[in-house]
Amino acid sequence: MPKDQCRDYSYESEHFILRQVKKEDAPELLRCYSDPAAVELMNSDNCVSGFLFQTLEEMERAIHFWNNDVWAYARPAVIDRASGEAVGTLEVFGGDTGVLRVDLRRDYERPEVLRELYTLAVERFPGDFPMGAMVTKAVPEAVARREVLKELGFSGPEGFREYEDYYRKAFPTVRRELGIAYCGLACCICSENAGCSGCKQNGCAAYAECANYGCVTGRELEGCWECREFPCGMGLLQKPKARAFAAFAKEHGVERLMDCLERNQRAGIVYHYPGGFTGDYDLPTEEEVLDLLENGRR
Repeated sequence: MPKDQCRDYSYESEHFILRQVKKEDAPELLRCYSDPAAVELMNSDNCVSGFLFQTLEEMERAIHFWNNDVWAYARPAVIDRASGEAVGTLEVFGGDTGVLRVDLRRDYERPEVLRELYTLAVERFPGDFPMGAMVTKAVPEAVARREVLKELGFSGPEGFREYEDYYRKAFPTVRRELGIAYCGLACCICSENAGCSGCKQNGCAAYAECANYGCVTGRELEGCWECREFPCGMGLLQKPKARAFAAFAKEHGVERLMDCLERNQRAGIVYHYPGGFTGDYDLPTEEEVLDLLENGRR
């Protein structure tokens, strides 16, 4: 990608399509950016000017800038699937702390809209714009934003650089080099992995007594999912979580399994609750675990 243009990505959610903003969006976006009440909720920190535009020419100049700025970021327009209208824009930067800006027409400043767009941003943007955490501004007047951000696991408000009213979501590290245990459990996101080298490096304290470890290594397999007798119900395969993870690895591969775990973790789905070894995937049935793994929360 040339450095003299911002990134061009597209994303979709249930009710919205996000694609790079275009000059042709200017008349519709002017309804958003000419409204002082909408602009009051936007984030213009560290920008050369505010976002209150009163003429079509001003709106077109802003769109031209967003498409030709020297910084690597995305500024997709938010397109309502039902009406086909551009009802706002998002902006995202990556980095150690990535920044999300959300600019919406006032009639879209509703909890269900914000929840859908923030969730999309959390699930999709870190993959294209690697970041250790995401921050987004929500001023005190943005009551709906603050409530939805808290619901989605953002902390705040806090200062960011020299500015106030930011909410933060840290993305836990997924140690993909630790991979998936022989039984199907996820060493890569285990709460103990900071001091553990993983099942396949004999890092687990109980590996010598683990039935799955002994069986799989004895057969020289990569995991239970490669066995002709899977699922046999041996050891940890008695648990729906391990059985579902191994079944997913058998069907889609280990890398895809870790992709889903990482995506869900960014969306706030917890593998291990603090201080224990159970989490959101510890569900009554294998089918429920597979649904959460593949689809996240719906």
